[in-house]
Amino acid sequence: MGELAGRVAIVTGSTRGIGRALAERFAAEGARVVVNGRARTTAEEAAREIAGETIGVGADVSVSSQVDAMVAQAVDAWGRVDILVNNAGISLDHFITRVPDDEWAQVLATNLSGPFYATRAIVPSMKEQTQGSIINMISWSGLRGNVGQAPYSSSKAGLIGLTLACAKELAKFGIRVNAISPAVATEIASDMPDELRTKAGSRTPLRRRGTMNDVAEAALFLAGDRSIFTTGQILNVDGGIHLT
Repeated sequence: MGELAGRVAIVTGSTRGIGRALAERFAAEGARVVVNGRARTTAEEAAREIAGETIGVGADVSVSSQVDAMVAQAVDAWGRVDILVNNAGISLDHFITRVPDDEWAQVLATNLSGPFYATRAIVPSMKEQTQGSIINMISWSGLRGNVGQAPYSSSKAGLIGLTLACAKELAKFGIRVNAISPAVATEIASDMPDELRTKAGSRTPLRRRGTMNDVAEAALFLAGDRSIFTTGQILNVDGGIHLT
């Protein structure tokens, strides 16, 4: 019996990268996992590749009706949702005066509105079972800001506020809301300025780059019963980058 046996998890943006690592780890621990990506065929293919009980659901998290449909599909398939990981995110980087309106709106819609829509949709199921764990993937940029990433930094800072507000609001229903701030080499991170990429690597206090597994283990802790008395927290999985 795995640590998450009998539980149902939705991981947004889980066809690749950190989200994929989390979906695989949760499935390995016995969870039934909704694997999500914008394209249905991509999500279904990723779900087939992950060992365990999974379904692939195509949904753009920036569209509330698609998020609602994804949550409804999970509840219809398995009767409940115990874990939500708001992982889907994008970064469109420019100096502040060169950020077009549509890119500003697109980043905030995906990185901030998406988690809001998913949280709003999932709460009725979690309230009914008087327990649940919501995990938001934030960023060093949301905590400290970063040159060339005004939309991304703003969206992640907003997600911190959403995490803290929901932690207070949902605690009485047994729903825990926490965030992870990772420093891991991902497709988004590949576009970071050299200075930030270096900080995320050998110059961190722990002297190495983070791995997908580092983040997956932190998410497993927050998803399961070992963190049953933990809510409203930001777990920095970054080798100490937040200390620099």
